[in-house]
Amino acid sequence: MTTSFASKPSNFDFLKQLRASKTATLKPCAMLKPGVSLRYYQVVGCLHLLCLARMVLGDAVGLGKTLQVIAAYAYMLLKDPMMKLLVVTPKSAMFQWAQEFDKFTTGISVHVLLDKYAVSKDGMTYGSVDELKASGKPYRTLANFEARKAQYDHVQAQVFITGYFSVQEDYEFLIANRGLKFAVAFDEIQACKNDRTKTHFGAEKIAQSATRVYGMSATLIKNRLEEAYNIYKLVVPGLFGSKQKFYQQYTIRKKKSIFRKGKKRYFNEIVGYVNLDDFRDKIDPYFLIRRTREVAAELPRLISKRVDIEMFPEQHNLYKMALSGELYRKVIKQRYFEFKEKFDANPTPTEKERETMTKLATQYDVSMTAMGLQDSKIAALTFCQLVSNGPAWIREEGDSAKEAEFKRLFDDELRDDKVIVFTRFKSGIVRLQGILDALEIKHVKIDGDMGAKERLDAQNAFQDVSQGISVMFITAAGSAAINLQSANVILFYDTPWSYGDLYQTIGRAQRIGSIYEHICLIHMVCRGTIDEHVIKILDGKKHLINDVMGDIAEGAIEFKNEAMFSGTASEDEVDELFSSVFG
Repeated sequence: MTTSFASKPSNFDFLKQLRASKTATLKPCAMLKPGVSLRYYQVVGCLHLLCLARMVLGDAVGLGKTLQVIAAYAYMLLKDPMMKLLVVTPKSAMFQWAQEFDKFTTGISVHVLLDKYAVSKDGMTYGSVDELKASGKPYRTLANFEARKAQYDHVQAQVFITGYFSVQEDYEFLIANRGLKFAVAFDEIQACKNDRTKTHFGAEKIAQSATRVYGMSATLIKNRLEEAYNIYKLVVPGLFGSKQKFYQQYTIRKKKSIFRKGKKRYFNEIVGYVNLDDFRDKIDPYFLIRRTREVAAELPRLISKRVDIEMFPEQHNLYKMALSGELYRKVIKQRYFEFKEKFDANPTPTEKERETMTKLATQYDVSMTAMGLQDSKIAALTFCQLVSNGPAWIREEGDSAKEAEFKRLFDDELRDDKVIVFTRFKSGIVRLQGILDALEIKHVKIDGDMGAKERLDAQNAFQDVSQGISVMFITAAGSAAINLQSANVILFYDTPWSYGDLYQTIGRAQRIGSIYEHICLIHMVCRGTIDEHVIKILDGKKHLINDVMGDIAEGAIEFKNEAMFSGTASEDEVDELFSSVFG
């Protein structure tokens, strides 16, 4: 049974006084290494975590949320040595969390959930593959669920660090591993913004079993107010009451219709929000946010610039095909008939091949209908974005004006800078890498195909000045929970569709430890394309987030005339962008 929490905790008056303090202190803690010093606002955050059993720490990216949680847990252990901690974090940050525990604490055992594990042939010893190999004992390598299950059963570290995938699939085993008394910290809790997902379901089950529940996110709201409701549904159950009550109190809805699979369907679309002051008051007791400029004036300021680009004629014609749906239908048709030819020539196709054939045939049939484009919004938008990036990104002939400008920027202006390059498409990174190779500019990348340790190695290589690496390529998989404060430029080859994702990407460089006064955000924008629509929509989203949380990214999406060059989305985000691009 879910417990409902009071609208205000009994100690809220004390917490309000604490939030205004710049002199609050903590007693020495034997589990924090000598020399570990928290800034005044980090002390306040740590005390909040100790005073509240459930809350969201919403500090701006780069202000040290991880250190505050680690310090709070160290003090919890002083009071109760039996208290355990479960850290749930994006895959890219798992080893980084372990690294931070090693950096700041002493005497606290930490385990990172591994993709592979090992057991001795006699079944008596479990450990990492490297540990079993070093022991000299004959062993067997475990993988996938077998590897995870072995760790749930045999690892009893005080801190267990895992990703959101295991929350989806293994929440019961994680709860059993942590025992009767544990705290859970959901890093980048925006992963739970949709309460219809397996991630939210598993996280909610864990939260119901935990003694303490903390969310961590600099972007409590990425695009829509309902995301905050879903997050607080698991962190502070009952705070807003039912979802229907939340909608009635905070949203403006309008009845709309849409054709889906040949039928007209009606739904209530949220077209605006009301009572935002009341919303802020509601979450205030359980939400602590400090913005960058408020507590760390030394952090670099943001300067946004647009590189406006005219597409080449052939590229422009291809974009027209993407807008009309002709390109989408062409690609679907090509995929279908290429696979069908191979399928028909195979007398004994596998079950998987039969499923693929059925899927492609359905896609082809739908693409030929008038509603085909409407029913395939993400694909249609993706085709537009890929053509804007360059015809070769979608395996079409023709030169890319954006690639040409990318080359010019690095050849003429960015050669001596440390640059993060963002694109939504990992498949296109190889083309941009080829451009930098020709310019003899060293680079590394982080994308969704890399393991946690491989990502950490790439991060450390970019941060290490002695290695001479000037460019880090990242996709959405690399835009959360990694530290790249050695960068002074973030170049958006294509801009994220979500304002929250944009802010997370900015936060990779705008962090404590940066030596720069300014960070330059460069957005590459092909005129008359989806690039312009994305910028326009993000500007609108920024206003909503500013109304609720303040300006969390001062300087982002703020283009001044003298600062211009010439030359993973939710269903709601997709709908809004589709309407903007396709009218």
